[in-house]
Amino acid sequence: MTPGRSAILYDTAGLDPARERLTGLAVATRDFLRAHLDHGAPGPLFVHPTTDVTEAAVRTRFPTDRAIRIIPRVQARALAEPGGLFVPGPVLAPFAWRRRHAGDTTYALTGITHTMSTARALDAVRELMVAPVQPWDALICTSAAIHDLVSRCLEQQAAYLAERFGIAAPMVRPMLPVIPLGVEPEAIRATPDRRAAFRARHGIADGDVAVLYLGRLAAHAKAHPIPMFRALGLAAARGSAPLVCVLAGWFHDDVSRAAFLTAAGALAPTVRVIHVDARDPVVKNDALAAGDVFLSLADNVQESFGLTPIEAMAAGLPCVVSDWDGYKDTVVEGETGFRAPIHLPPGGSGADLAWRRLSGFDNEATFHAQMAQTIAVDVEAAARALVVLADDPALRRRMGEAGRVRARSVYGWSVIIRRYEELWAEQRARRERAIQDGVAGPTGPSTAAADPFALFGGFASRDLASGARFSLATEAPLDDFETLAALPMAVLDPRLPDRGRALLDHVMTAGSVRLDVTSEPLTWRTALWLAKLGLLRIEPL
Repeated sequence: MTPGRSAILYDTAGLDPARERLTGLAVATRDFLRAHLDHGAPGPLFVHPTTDVTEAAVRTRFPTDRAIRIIPRVQARALAEPGGLFVPGPVLAPFAWRRRHAGDTTYALTGITHTMSTARALDAVRELMVAPVQPWDALICTSAAIHDLVSRCLEQQAAYLAERFGIAAPMVRPMLPVIPLGVEPEAIRATPDRRAAFRARHGIADGDVAVLYLGRLAAHAKAHPIPMFRALGLAAARGSAPLVCVLAGWFHDDVSRAAFLTAAGALAPTVRVIHVDARDPVVKNDALAAGDVFLSLADNVQESFGLTPIEAMAAGLPCVVSDWDGYKDTVVEGETGFRAPIHLPPGGSGADLAWRRLSGFDNEATFHAQMAQTIAVDVEAAARALVVLADDPALRRRMGEAGRVRARSVYGWSVIIRRYEELWAEQRARRERAIQDGVAGPTGPSTAAADPFALFGGFASRDLASGARFSLATEAPLDDFETLAALPMAVLDPRLPDRGRALLDHVMTAGSVRLDVTSEPLTWRTALWLAKLGLLRIEPL
């Protein structure tokens, strides 16, 4: 099958590294675009930017020999050329409504899940049930756990709609393929020189076992520090090798920093803690090179996939992780590391938390923190895994090498991009079959973008649906026009001045002009603009 293509929706704020946010979504989008350039099938890169941007600006941020085609946001119909639009997030409904102007079969939409625990993300999934999403569209789930979440959310919404309207109507749903996030294994340079330099710089002896945590240091949004430091403290007391904890990340704030360090001192008093800010790629690579074991006991529903275990595997580190969301897919128990069991309360135990968020009493951070407070990691299992790995260098090497192979063969961007192109090809095939079968075609304007002059028609004195005649309202129309059009705020649509002069010329020659339902929309707006300036008189028909 010929690889499929898609334009990439890109937030142009990311073109400036100083303005780029280091969230999972922003980083994943940047890395995806770079990977698409490096590993995609031959052909141009289609970019659908959020604001006006030049090809040169994109090429400066993403150097490439490929042709770059910019499809402006106001020219969405041009997306028919690549045949698809990739939206780097789960919010597909607005794009489906925009597409409806060009026709549902004009191109396919592809979205992707990231953090799916926020009210906005869950609303985006529910909106798929009422928006003009089609069977040739897709919402990529980055893990089996997220696929389960999205499926449950869609089923609940379908049940509500059936109850609301009294019928169990068949609902059109997008494809829900499971495709993980990717990494560039070659970019993670865990070389012996880097390892030696980092360990010497931070006083980590050859016999010390460096346990690495990589990522945001935020109890409310990533992983609570108590299970991690309890496991480290137990492992340090039971094992024979000295443990050093390397926190390679960044604290949410000073309160978080104090909480982490206090927990470390109380629960793992014999474990030396080193903190480095891994937002710098060089520091991150150095920390990965210096580590012996990767540890991440994520316990937060905000986490949906988790790139850091894959980065650790790419660096050749065995992993000790919680058996949580995407970690369940990425870390193979007993092969590339160990997964500590984790449990959350049964369904029905959190209705009050949902209500507090819905009512606005709790914000997203508080909601996530309250949930994480009662999600329990098996600390004993994590401690046992750390002891086994700390005391067995040969096992660390075997698991590390297995992880390196898995990171490259399963999660390398060259593999992931092929899976995207296969998906886009399948979407293209579905769309083409729909066209051939006459299932769907151009369907006209969407209700989300109803003509405002029709929608607000009742606001005015009289509806001009039957037409109107426009005649001159001033003796020196062109002189008055130049004076009026030069005033501040007189011109908001740059197309109006030239068309206004031409229309005034016509009315001066013909005496008047008659407009009706067959007249060009912009001519109507120009005539009413001139009337607003007091240059034309309106006579409704």
